Amino acid sequence: MRVIVVHGIHTNDTEGWMDYMVSRFTKEGYESFKWTYGYAYALLARFQNPSRARKLAAIIQHGDVIVGHSNGCTLAYMAHRLGAPMQGAILLNPALDTATVFNIPWVNLYPNTTDDVVAWGGILRAHPWGAQGKYGLSKFVDAPHYLTRFTDFDEPRATGHSGILKPDVLPAWTTRIIHDLQLREQVANQDQGRR
Repeated sequence: MRVIVVHGIHTNDTEGWMDYMVSRFTKEGYESFKWTYGYAYALLARFQNPSRARKLAAIIQHGDVIVGHSNGCTLAYMAHRLGAPMQGAILLNPALDTATVFNIPWVNLYPNTTDDVVAWGGILRAHPWGAQGKYGLSKFVDAPHYLTRFTDFDEPRATGHSGILKPDVLPAWTTRIIHDLQLREQVANQDQGRR
C-alpha cells in the first residue's frame, strides 16, 4: 500500500510535518511520499485546483491512501471524483463541505471544533471549501465508512486549523493516525478472509 501526503494552501513541500509523516509511515512498512503543488494562495485555489487535482489523480494507483491537510483534502476529493482508484483517505482539518463524502472503502476524518479557518470557506459561493474540518460530517449524512476523531477532544489536544501538525502534538497524533490505518487494514483483511 502506498501513502501519499498532500499539503494545503499557504504551505509547500518544505513543511516539516510532511517529511515527518512520510518517515513515520515508511518506518511502519508503507511506501510513502509527499506530493506537492507549490505555494498556493487562497484566492487562486478555486481556479488552480482543477488542474492540480488532475495531476494528483494521474499518479494515484489502485489501493493508494491519501493523507491530506485542508486544501489537500479538497484535491483528494476532486481526484476521487475524476476516478482516481484510492482505497482510503485520511483527512486532517479538511476544507470540504460538511455534506461532501468520498465514495471509497474508508475515510478517517480528523476535525476539531476550534478550526475557524475552514468555516470561512463555506461563505464563498461555488467554492469546494467548507467547514468539515471544524464540524465533521453533517448529522444528515449517512457515511458508515467514516471514522471521525475530533482532535480537541483527546490528549494531546490539537486545536486550530493546523493544530494537529504542530511539533508538540504531531508525533502522538501520527501514531494514532497510523494505528487507525492499521485497524482499517485488519478489517479489510478479515473481510477478505470471509469471502
